[in-house]
Amino acid sequence: MVFLYNIGYTIPLQENMTHSVHPPRPVKKRLSRKTKAAANTALPQKKKASTTRTALIIAAIVLVIAIAVGAFYYLVNVRPYQRVILTVGEENVKTGYFLKRVAASTYGDAATTIDSLTAELIMKQVAPDYGISTPTEEEIDTYLMEQARGTNETITDAEFDTWFEDQLANTGLTEEEYREIVGHIIIANRLEEIVTANVPSTVPQVHLWVINLDSNDTAVSVKARIDGGEDFSTVAKEVSLDETAKENGGDLGWLPTELLSSDISAFVDVLDIGKCSDPFPYVTSSSSTEVVTSYFLSMVSEKSGAMQVTDDQLAALKSKAMNDWLDSQIATTEVTFHGLNGSTTLDSETLSWIDYQVKKLTKKRSTTTP
Repeated sequence: MVFLYNIGYTIPLQENMTHSVHPPRPVKKRLSRKTKAAANTALPQKKKASTTRTALIIAAIVLVIAIAVGAFYYLVNVRPYQRVILTVGEENVKTGYFLKRVAASTYGDAATTIDSLTAELIMKQVAPDYGISTPTEEEIDTYLMEQARGTNETITDAEFDTWFEDQLANTGLTEEEYREIVGHIIIANRLEEIVTANVPSTVPQVHLWVINLDSNDTAVSVKARIDGGEDFSTVAKEVSLDETAKENGGDLGWLPTELLSSDISAFVDVLDIGKCSDPFPYVTSSSSTEVVTSYFLSMVSEKSGAMQVTDDQLAALKSKAMNDWLDSQIATTEVTFHGLNGSTTLDSETLSWIDYQVKKLTKKRSTTTP
């Protein structure tokens, strides 16, 4: 029998014989050392690549969270305080600084702070027109030293440093902010000297008496008593709501007519000496929910067309002249308040937000002050 060998198959050539096919034996291939080394290195590299991808995904998630937290913090704790809340002429006041000024003020009043900032910025802007330059650092230092010294003749550097640190702690202002306010005060003082230089020392005055009552009906009945012959001073001691008037019989003394309110002036100008006026209303206090009105009766016992003023009266006349001048400047300056939701007034929503923020500042200041 002849056999033919064909790559692992044994096939007999005899006819009528059952064919038998045997599967080939697997060939065991030997890997080279270089191939084995590459195979052994590939698995750690795959694991390392997988770990790197996981780390990158985690880092990306952390980054997204950090950005979200940062954005939330910015929107809640930064952006609201960076927005402009007041514009005076070409200068803006940011909300953060405005809140600090409200908290630093004596009464923590937003409306008063708006008036103060408006006055400061207007005087700063018009000062050059009056030949007033920006105060130097030395001038600010001198002013601060005088304030710290008070009535004492001298003050040491250590005492000044303690005083100044107390001012910053009590107001919550930075040194730069505090010194800037002092600069505004210096400008205001110099402007006042110029504006009030021509206030006269002798002015028309009246010797005025008043009775303060709670209603128009009561005032009418009290006037009837005085018109009937009762003494104004005696009646004032009996019925006036003002404690001082009860003691002095309603005697306000001599007053420059220029210092009287428009309501009182309207009666004084036409009132005969010794005659009781008709009752006139006077709003003594008001709020968004309440208006308190008092009713007054007045009498002029003497008049003078030119009387020498006292030091206190002169100071009051100068203050009025300065306020009148400032009102005229405000009237020609664009002043805009930027409230919440586009409001241009100190509406209730904006005021509530300001009050809340000021309380937070005040609480924070009290906890950090030693």
